[in-house]
Amino acid sequence: MMAFCHLAAPLLLAGLCWGWDFPFRDPTLSWEERVDDLVNRLTPEEMILQMARGGALSNGPAPPIAHLGIGPYQWNTECLRGDAEAPGWATSFPQALGLAASFSPQLIFEVANATATEVRAKYNYFDSKGYYKDHTGLSCFSPVLNIMRHPLWGRNQETYGEDPFLTTQLGVAFVKGLQGDHPRYIKANAGCKHFDVHGGPENIPVSRFLFDAKVEERDWRMTFLPQFEACVRAGTFSFMCSYNRINGVPACANKKLLTDILRDEWGFQGYVVSDEGAVELIMVGHQYTHSFLETAIVAVNAGCNLELSFGMKNNVYMYIAEALSKGNISLEIIRDRVRPLFLTRLRLGEFDPPAMNPYNALGAEVIQSEAHRHLALKAALQSLVLLKNRNEMLPFKEEYLLHKTIAVVGPFADNADLLFGDYAPVPEPQYIYTPRRGLAAVSANVTCALGCQ
Repeated sequence: MMAFCHLAAPLLLAGLCWGWDFPFRDPTLSWEERVDDLVNRLTPEEMILQMARGGALSNGPAPPIAHLGIGPYQWNTECLRGDAEAPGWATSFPQALGLAASFSPQLIFEVANATATEVRAKYNYFDSKGYYKDHTGLSCFSPVLNIMRHPLWGRNQETYGEDPFLTTQLGVAFVKGLQGDHPRYIKANAGCKHFDVHGGPENIPVSRFLFDAKVEERDWRMTFLPQFEACVRAGTFSFMCSYNRINGVPACANKKLLTDILRDEWGFQGYVVSDEGAVELIMVGHQYTHSFLETAIVAVNAGCNLELSFGMKNNVYMYIAEALSKGNISLEIIRDRVRPLFLTRLRLGEFDPPAMNPYNALGAEVIQSEAHRHLALKAALQSLVLLKNRNEMLPFKEEYLLHKTIAVVGPFADNADLLFGDYAPVPEPQYIYTPRRGLAAVSANVTCALGCQ
């Protein structure tokens, strides 16, 4: 890797220190000039590997490109309400559905911005150690913009609810908060998901992996697409295509969705990543295709840039080389699919002198900082919804609780795992308060019972 020094200096001085051995490393050039220079230096084999290594176990990270001095990059990162599943502690904010109950775009913005700060701080550490396993990158699979349509769907908690308008407002706030307000660099990049009509289980007993969403054009345009179009306007760098079919066509092989609507109508310039294993399921689940070769052809040509696999090394996108040799996928299409991957990495600051990017200075001190803990508390308080307050019993006054015996009953009473929900960051134990523990802080006599199974 090339040497660099840390100088808070003008571009010329930074360039002398960093060494602009390739135009794609020259920060005085436009983003388009730089990404074109980089992509045109890649062999077809190198581009295919970048598209095929979207993450999950042995399927990531995207490999280094030694002759260009480009390191590995991990695309598989979860940031729904804090830095989830990455090694180490992180501030845990309320689940998305709880945040939506605040009806506050400003709160969502603040939570997303704090999340990105911790994601970036961890990335800085992992990158310095050469550690690129799952959930260590800067490219987030969030926000979740699906519309809650069925109360039995297990992932309702990750959504902002049943209202397309509210989901749109909160989704825009999340994207802007996560990506930050620096004029040149993004703190972390958003990935709006699951695109699209992924709010089952509308087709029981078929699972969320395989159901076919039968949706009329009017309902699609009024209910399921507006929040994603707003995501494009907010500047997101990424979309995630979903597991399900839409009117018979799997989302990750759906040209109408990924090209005609997303790119041609809305002008999206970023990349589309598959949900984990969604490309493989085009064949093995939906049986829409008959081979991995055919699957690679339909997914790439439809507009899916990056395959997040179930962890297979010989995954679907490794068949792009054969499709290229047979003329089923053109070299121009491959370059078009790879270009936004490297544009995103450029905007994250990977190829600029480190001193130019203020986000590179974020360290461990920002993780679970006092400000972030206070924000988590504020978010939790604003997420509470009081349905009934008979005889104005609530709120309890502290003096009322003193010297009383309090019973906390129910499966959530003292089980932090249940309270966290899906895709939860893990804070230090000292910061985890269940209802029982919280009440015990103001009353010595607290009893707890499961109440039901």
